[in-house]
Amino acid sequence: MKNIRISIIAMFTVALLLSACSAEKSDADAEVAAEIMIPSRIDVNTETELSVKVVQGSTAVDDANDVQFEIWTANSDDSELITAKHSKDGKYAIHISFADEGLYYVQTHITARGTHIMPTKAFIVGTATKEQLNELEKYNQQQDTPNIPNGEHSHH
Repeated sequence: MKNIRISIIAMFTVALLLSACSAEKSDADAEVAAEIMIPSRIDVNTETELSVKVVQGSTAVDDANDVQFEIWTANSDDSELITAKHSKDGKYAIHISFADEGLYYVQTHITARGTHIMPTKAFIVGTATKEQLNELEKYNQQQDTPNIPNGEHSHH
């Protein structure tokens, strides 16, 4: 009886240790994800910071290989690609000013920890028309799905 009790305690201890090890690995096993952060108001010809927060699980990714912001207007196929600088806590940012009002799109190209993700977001510069506001809301609702590694790149 004593041997059975010791065996049960030993199995319980091993199970507890294994579960603790797997909990420690959960962030390393998690997918890299990102959230684009854009100010609620952007004025024409005013320097503005656009940033993206990159995480893996609950851990900030401070060692991304490459983070770039691709920006284009709703009525153009031309885009501008800008390399972001890392600041802290998984935040990568650019500073940019916009010469024209209108609906814009930003897609961040993030290569980190063996994964490439490309979340996209729409935003308004200056004063928007009702049509632009409707398009902005519609587009950003579609983008509220989780970031999928190696996602489609299809804005052009």
